[in-house]
Amino acid sequence: MRRIRMLFGLATLVLLTGLLPATTAGAQPAPAPPGTRPMIFVHGFFGSGSQFQTQAKRFASNGYPATYIESLEYDSTFLNTSTEEVYTALDERIAKLKAATGADKVDLLGHSLGTRISQDYLRSSASRAGNVAHYVNIDGMAADSLPGGVPTLAIWGENNQSRAVTGATNVYLPDESHVQTTSSVATFKAVYEFLTGADPRTTGVVAESGPIRLAGRAVSFPTNAGYTDARLDVFEVDPATGRRAGSEPVATFRLSGDGSFGPFNGSGTARYEFAISPDGSDRVHHLYFQPFRRTDLGIRLLTSDPGGPVDWLIERGPHHVSLLAYRNKEWWGDQGTDGDTLTINGTDVLNATTAPRGKGAIGLFAYDWKSDRNTDTSVSVGLFPALPFMSGVDIFMPAADPPAGSVVLETRQRAGDGRTARMVVPDWPSDVNTVTVFFDDYT
Repeated sequence: MRRIRMLFGLATLVLLTGLLPATTAGAQPAPAPPGTRPMIFVHGFFGSGSQFQTQAKRFASNGYPATYIESLEYDSTFLNTSTEEVYTALDERIAKLKAATGADKVDLLGHSLGTRISQDYLRSSASRAGNVAHYVNIDGMAADSLPGGVPTLAIWGENNQSRAVTGATNVYLPDESHVQTTSSVATFKAVYEFLTGADPRTTGVVAESGPIRLAGRAVSFPTNAGYTDARLDVFEVDPATGRRAGSEPVATFRLSGDGSFGPFNGSGTARYEFAISPDGSDRVHHLYFQPFRRTDLGIRLLTSDPGGPVDWLIERGPHHVSLLAYRNKEWWGDQGTDGDTLTINGTDVLNATTAPRGKGAIGLFAYDWKSDRNTDTSVSVGLFPALPFMSGVDIFMPAADPPAGSVVLETRQRAGDGRTARMVVPDWPSDVNTVTVFFDDYT
């Protein structure tokens, strides 16, 4: 009961805030735009830097150095930190970026709850506002004046078409959902033009030839505390089976401090498994990604301790796979041809019950509900009907120890290019394995 009350409490907090409801192969990045400044993204409730991962690579595809683009992560439940501590962390990050890049100021972007933090930060002192050249307010808090007097772009998604920041450039995207506004092409184009005064050369994630650099953080969901006391092994995997391409990892890191890892040299066309093994536990968290295509310094491995939040939401057992299909763009299962498709082992798991547009789910948990070896996609299972941004589906995926088969996930994105993205992972038994499959939020 204590766990249920905690989860419902978090859901209530979200409702009270009211703030969270094509690759071009072989091309070379454009020269850095004149006056390029470093930028910092501040996420929303239950969010992380992963919401800005695609935009960071779009900016880099247009000449921004990858090291110029950072995210400020914090405990958005504020159970372990205070607002002032978040402001202090932002002060420190701005100072370090200015010193590292030689820039006179930084550009600041906030999404959802991050817009309240950003606006209050800019208004808290003239010196803080003086360090920010531009502010981008993405689908969050309205305002009757420019925050701290800083030039502002405000972008509004489907449920915020009547909101505005007075004095700002307000852009309305009625067909885009809340999280989608952080990762969409329309948002990128508007932000790029606002920051540079020019149109982007490309809106794609331009593939790099040769080795790329990969780095990021392993963080505890939802507090974003660095995941520590664990080993991280990175394996290249066979895209046809999800199996490791060799017996040895391509990189290994000891997770400590803020959970940072890398950078290490990788390939933009390879598929990788990131395996987190907590000390003193036989549990392993396997996280799978589509090819990164280019240098990515903002990888986020969202995880939790055994017995933590993920375990509260799903059922485990030695005979079935439990997995999370995650994307920084809401899954729409009730919009017909204007929606998304997602199949797991050939079973369509998106529908009006598991992924209605109004639910705003970016994470779909799939597992054998009640461990009865049956599949019933007509219901949203467990606690998920009461939780924001998450949904669940009852699907039996047989497992083996050691893995003997695969689980195949295929999706087509709405308003995409019609291609099917396919991810294949081993049939890890869920009693000692957690599986997350990250899909790109673009095509």
